[in-house]
Amino acid sequence: MQEQAEERISARFEKAMMDEIDALVKAGDYGNRSDFLRAAARALLDAQDQSNTITVEMAPLVKEFIETMVGRGFYRSEAHAVQAAVDSFFTEERVKESFKTMKRMEIVAGKKAEVDINTTPRQIINP
Repeated sequence: MQEQAEERISARFEKAMMDEIDALVKAGDYGNRSDFLRAAARALLDAQDQSNTITVEMAPLVKEFIETMVGRGFYRSEAHAVQAAVDSFFTEERVKESFKTMKRMEIVAGKKAEVDINTTPRQIINP
């Protein structure tokens, strides 16, 4: 079994942040500061890998329904069921109507409305 070489880095943090990290270490959530920093770096790298994904929160009843439909073979997976719902909701006609509504809103408000879906949560930006 080949061992992976580790490299060292040095970082500086504000005292308040270090106190929070140390509290997590003391609580047993992480073995030490290095374990915390590795976990934080991994979480950030994983988030970057999933930058083209959208997290969907749903009511437990909806999740249960999706699980049931997957279990009965209507969908291949939960992701497939959610994708099918999104595809059926965002039809070409519905998207065109949404853009028309947005244009009417811009005329009434006298401002250009832009929707930035790359922020969390989604927000309307008014320049």
